[in-house]
Amino acid sequence: MGKTIISLALVAAFALPSFAQDIISMKNGTREEANVLEIDETTVRYKKFNNPEGPTYTAKKESISEITYKNGTKENFDNTPPKLSPEKDPNSVWWTKAKETKLGFWMDPLGLAQWGPMVGVSIRVGSNFDVKAHVRYYNRDFPLRDVFSSYSYSYDQGFGFGLEFSKLIATTHGNWHTGLLFEIAALSAWGTYDFLFTDRYDSSHNSEYKYIKLNLPVTQYTFALTGGYTLRFNSGFFIDGSLQSGVTVQTVGDTEDFFYADASLKLGYEF
Repeated sequence: MGKTIISLALVAAFALPSFAQDIISMKNGTREEANVLEIDETTVRYKKFNNPEGPTYTAKKESISEITYKNGTKENFDNTPPKLSPEKDPNSVWWTKAKETKLGFWMDPLGLAQWGPMVGVSIRVGSNFDVKAHVRYYNRDFPLRDVFSSYSYSYDQGFGFGLEFSKLIATTHGNWHTGLLFEIAALSAWGTYDFLFTDRYDSSHNSEYKYIKLNLPVTQYTFALTGGYTLRFNSGFFIDGSLQSGVTVQTVGDTEDFFYADASLKLGYEF
């Protein structure tokens, strides 16, 4: 019996020092060995364990994560709810909840500042990335560097196929996007080339202007940086405004390039 009492006393003697102080765990990751004196609605007052005669310190509850008391019990001051994933968080940006791939269809019926209207499809991967493919109908005056001489404007018709790769930056009502655009187009350009024709017959001269009508096949490649904003609605509809800037390369006998700048306004729907 005596040995049992001695053993229990030794266990208690070694156990007490491990709970001889309160442990204050701060939200910044630091720990303070202390003697807690008082806790009110907003603050905790304590003295440092290694300086019991020293000053009294005050800490705000909002800066404390947890206090482990001398008797081993714990009090949790961290009332911040665990961060939920976008799929489970009701306050997250609604359209970022769907992480699956989304298919969309869109059109730019007016062509805005372009040389013709477009229709296309889009594949969006969550709220991070999307790819757009389009077909554009060229039906307006278009800058053409012809095979004869200077820069001229001719009326072009044809079709272009393009791909746009964009990085998305989510906002509450949609997303900003920035990316790269590539397009290849096959066009049929026509116009007139005029020159002065002089007919010499004996000693007389007869001069008049002649016109040659041109019908030229044109292959065109466009490389551009893109950027803009997409406004999204709960119903799945979206409106996208974007600007493009880059270079266009034309092959009309010779290869010529010139600065490319454009804008578009797309109306679309995602499934």
